[in-house]
Amino acid sequence: MTAEELKKAKPNVNFIKTKVFVEKPDIELLKSSFIPDEDMPEFPKIEKGTRIYPLSITEYPSVLSRMTAMEAGAWAITKCKQENWELELENFQSCLANLEMDF
Repeated sequence: MTAEELKKAKPNVNFIKTKVFVEKPDIELLKSSFIPDEDMPEFPKIEKGTRIYPLSITEYPSVLSRMTAMEAGAWAITKCKQENWELELENFQSCLANLEMDF
């Protein structure tokens, strides 16, 4: 799955780059640590059903220097589907941590 395919299939799912690891969903903390990306230049609009998955540059520096957060998220979703894992943040983080080690 590519970032474009992810946007079309799940328009309310947003992977964003953040300056720090955000453990609990806190909109103000997410907004203050948000890093604009080429495919996510502004903080996503919060609407009903919006899901925001923060990916910290401190946790995945190599991954996020090579791809956008949306590309990394799309890759993680694809990997989770291949492994028959639930599509949830902890599993996305596990996939990305393994990719980070590979880099």
